[in-house]
Amino acid sequence: MTIQDWGAIGEIVGAIAVVASLIYLAVQIRQNTQQISHSIEATRIASLERNIQSANRMRELLIRDRGLAELFLAGMRELDALHGADKMRFELLLRNMFTEFQGAYIRHLSIGDDPNKFEGPGRMIERILENDGARRFLQQSETDWRPEFRAFVDARITAIDSRRKS
Repeated sequence: MTIQDWGAIGEIVGAIAVVASLIYLAVQIRQNTQQISHSIEATRIASLERNIQSANRMRELLIRDRGLAELFLAGMRELDALHGADKMRFELLLRNMFTEFQGAYIRHLSIGDDPNKFEGPGRMIERILENDGARRFLQQSETDWRPEFRAFVDARITAIDSRRKS
């Protein structure tokens, strides 16, 4: 065999190696894509579960502690009627609630695939914001909310106010 024959064989072997490499690469990309899809779905489920746990924890506080539930209702009606430790407890409770809402909202934004568009928690936030005590709390306190959550809350307040005017 001549050098040219060996060169031709080398080219054929090289071409086969390139095709084999491309097939291997395609299989690896497909597997990686599937793993990423599974990971994204697992993250979505974990986020949803975290939001559910968060909401349940806040509800359980009020369910288990009658005094706290009564304090919550009194503060929602009229914040200025509360004084001292009661006012502080009510404000801390609202701060905790809105911190939990913010976390849920940010998780909602990061997932970006919520078929309900955060309407369940949004309605819950509106029910709180329909009360004068909660509004007063928000006006008096400095919030350290992320801008996107602040915009969400402001939009809900605007919606409530426009319904009241109608």
